Amino acid sequence: MTVLYNLSERDEVFKNPVITIGSFDGVHRGHRAIFDRMLTLAQSLNGEPVVFTFSEHPRKLLTPHTPPRILTTAIEKIHAIEQAGVSNIVMMPFTYEIAALTAEEFLYKIVFYHIGKAHIVVGYDHAFGKGRQGDFEFLRRVALREGFMVERVEPVCIQSRPVSSSWIRTEIEDGNIALANMLLGRSYTLRGTVVKGQMRGRLLGYPTANVIPDDPDKIIPKDGVYAVKVHAKGKLYHGMLNIGTNPTFENTERTIEVHIFDFDADIYGETLEVIFFERIRDEKRFGSVTELKEQLHNDKMASEKILAGS
Repeated sequence: MTVLYNLSERDEVFKNPVITIGSFDGVHRGHRAIFDRMLTLAQSLNGEPVVFTFSEHPRKLLTPHTPPRILTTAIEKIHAIEQAGVSNIVMMPFTYEIAALTAEEFLYKIVFYHIGKAHIVVGYDHAFGKGRQGDFEFLRRVALREGFMVERVEPVCIQSRPVSSSWIRTEIEDGNIALANMLLGRSYTLRGTVVKGQMRGRLLGYPTANVIPDDPDKIIPKDGVYAVKVHAKGKLYHGMLNIGTNPTFENTERTIEVHIFDFDADIYGETLEVIFFERIRDEKRFGSVTELKEQLHNDKMASEKILAGS
């Protein structure tokens, strides 16, 4: 797989390229339908498929006071695109210079100049360039003039609604992880570093790893308890995770704490990947430590039942 972070890194254009352009946050089912069509077209033309995307969401620069919470970090996006079968990724920073380009300037100065005259596959609502001038009709006009193909892929619909990154963000923020995973076509993940916490979990018999997300822009699911799997020390474990303030102990700081089943190792300072499967319950205040321990036992049983079928 080839990932280009700077187009000057490549000395030659791609062979008969077929490309798609977009932020592709989440790399969800709708995005993968675009990739599938791009791959099919590239194969039929004996060409190279290329995903042209950005290392950060464009809205982080365009609307800095209301930046989007992201579904995938740059590393996660690359991995998901690779899993979709794409062999070439252009991962550019989205800069003020890029944002100022008209659709025609972006197409000729960036895409055609560096990648080559390319056949283009886009989503049903995609547009690029200053003022979102580069819609499908714009591409059709340029394609007729320049002699390349352009195709538009219709939306993937679930529950009679087009799958979109914004819909998935809403479901995650509302705690509807199972539905979000259905829309993504895989389980939502969160990577972070383990730091020292209050260490109350160990006293309760359920030691937890306190996780600080690697990317502060990453969406954190709604407060509550979740059935999860955890990549730690090179292995995959079952676990349960709590997001919230631990109201039983009258904390005020929101934390992400994961209890990894059948695991006992020092992982302070290490990176974990948490894979979310289902939300079990709301976070709540318990009347006593004994009540909390009983609930933790029930949470573990519920998590094991969910994860056993995953």
